[in-house]
Amino acid sequence: MNRFVRTALALAVAGSAVNAGTGDNEWAALDSEITGLASSLKQSQDNLGWAGLLRGGFTYSTDDIATFGGADTSGASFNDVDIAFWGTQGPYSWRVSTDINNNEGGSGTLLELEDAWVSWTCADYFNAHIGNMKPRVSRSNSTDPEKLIFIDRTALGSAFDGWDNGFAASGRQEQLYWGFWFLNGSNGHESDHLAVLRGEFDLGSGAGEHEGAMGSTDTLNGTIGLTFANDDATATPGPGGGSDMNLWLLDFHGSVGQIGFGGEIAKLNDDIRLATDEDFSNVTPALNFYGDTQPWSLYGSFAINPDWEVALRLENLDNGEDVTGASQEDNSILSLAANYYRGTNAKWQAQWSSFDADSTFGDGEVFEVGFAIGASR
Repeated sequence: MNRFVRTALALAVAGSAVNAGTGDNEWAALDSEITGLASSLKQSQDNLGWAGLLRGGFTYSTDDIATFGGADTSGASFNDVDIAFWGTQGPYSWRVSTDINNNEGGSGTLLELEDAWVSWTCADYFNAHIGNMKPRVSRSNSTDPEKLIFIDRTALGSAFDGWDNGFAASGRQEQLYWGFWFLNGSNGHESDHLAVLRGEFDLGSGAGEHEGAMGSTDTLNGTIGLTFANDDATATPGPGGGSDMNLWLLDFHGSVGQIGFGGEIAKLNDDIRLATDEDFSNVTPALNFYGDTQPWSLYGSFAINPDWEVALRLENLDNGEDVTGASQEDNSILSLAANYYRGTNAKWQAQWSSFDADSTFGDGEVFEVGFAIGASR
């Protein structure tokens, strides 16, 4: 507090003291005046917020799918150690979030910048964003990690579980949502970019924020989404001979009563090159997607009671062979999960996944037990 402010406070105290009597009420009023004056000199903190999330667990497997390098998988790791801050400044909103990640195949702790953006409303027509952000390619890639019904996103969702720099615009008109992202893409801030265009239509009140049946009602609520994405930022030609990677993706998620459900299917062009991220079932090396394929997934869940929910998911990467005719890992994945909720922002999870592939590629089973406490926003 500078000298001028201290002097002002002293004068205010002195002036009030001269006029104050010896009664308790007068001194209480004086104390209230001083408190009010001091608080008026502080910047308001009402427009700031923060959140923290811890999500980790134990993974076990002795099968080929998780024993790259010859060693069994048996140990604990974190999937997320997130902290986020947000606020407003006049007509602008901002958000910054990071993940302290130590689950990258033994490469050590990494501080990863996730969200770092500023947004504002343009004439009540749409919201604009600029900065670092995750494009909403599908519901499985964009659901907050603590709200997933499985420990792992779908393989497709995992492949798009990343952030990039650029700008975006989005808007909502009753049951219709739209979003457009124009980001740096795989070659950084060089020319050529990643563009994502997505539209969603809500049935009832929409699918909500959580996967599964949490927040469900007795009526059907769901969301249908359609996405087109194109990344022309790749310098190296893909398997199809070109450098434009694009896809179409259709998904549907929702709930009714004690049942949650969802599914997605994508059409990948010849030049696509995608892989799951480091958190996906602790599988090393990552699972790959190849061009000219139609990967898909389906899941269903059942809330036994307010504390327990179980789920089943089937996925197929459709990788019989790539466009050159070379045989590839044609993975299909069956996953079972159980969730034990300990409040809105705390739960225990268990997941068993069976990976099936052609005989020349790694397959087997992976068992995970984990926890999630806190929130990412």
